[in-house]
Amino acid sequence: MQLIKKRIMKSIKVLLLFLVGILAFQSTSIAQPDDEYNDLLFLLVDAKYDKLLYKSMSYIEDEETRRDPLPYLYISMCYYEMSKLEEYDEEFPRAFKDAVKYCVKYRKKDASGFYVAENAEYIDDLKIQTYEIAENYFQINKVSKAKSYYKYLVGMDPGDWGSWLLKGVTEASLNMKSESKISFSNGMKGIENLENIDDYWEGQVMLLKMGIITYREYLKENGMINEAKQLMALGYEFLKDDNEYKIVYDDIMRA
Repeated sequence: MQLIKKRIMKSIKVLLLFLVGILAFQSTSIAQPDDEYNDLLFLLVDAKYDKLLYKSMSYIEDEETRRDPLPYLYISMCYYEMSKLEEYDEEFPRAFKDAVKYCVKYRKKDASGFYVAENAEYIDDLKIQTYEIAENYFQINKVSKAKSYYKYLVGMDPGDWGSWLLKGVTEASLNMKSESKISFSNGMKGIENLENIDDYWEGQVMLLKMGIITYREYLKENGMINEAKQLMALGYEFLKDDNEYKIVYDDIMRA
């Protein structure tokens, strides 16, 4: 009888350990991304940027968390907010550029784009401002600096096909033949495989349009009129309701 009791008790212990193991596994597997790094989120919301920067930096310097994408994104957001406030101008004169750089670092860590959707509005705003800086440099013939910012754009969003074309044009202007060939190829393949832009944010649509228009100008200037027409026709399906695109499209089609 005692032997039977001992066996029963042993079986119960094994069962309990098994159930504890299952519960532990479930609690780990259903952890939501929204619960990660709430300490950084609270500091961002409270506009405690100095503390946010210090805490975020401590995560990327820690061996256990340095591969996690979110601390890099929070550093980017922190620098971005600092860049808008005069009180940080002296201590952080490159705050905006650092915001861009850390957004690129974040995207490298988040290669699958797991966190992109929930942070798309921030990334899109940052991309729009980055494009404006790049375009200003390009217009005053500081092409090398423009290229560096277009490189940041594709780093922040490797699926931004318009930015690949813009990067390619600046590289071609600098006689970087192999680099521009890769950039043009990436941009064109992406657009050719594009089904729709229904889920595109404002910046994504703008960069697609400007990438196509700028590359069209490059093709036209280099005597590749047919290629320019094909390019504009390719983008027409997605941008036919944009007045600027329609004007450029009609112009090249009459050439």
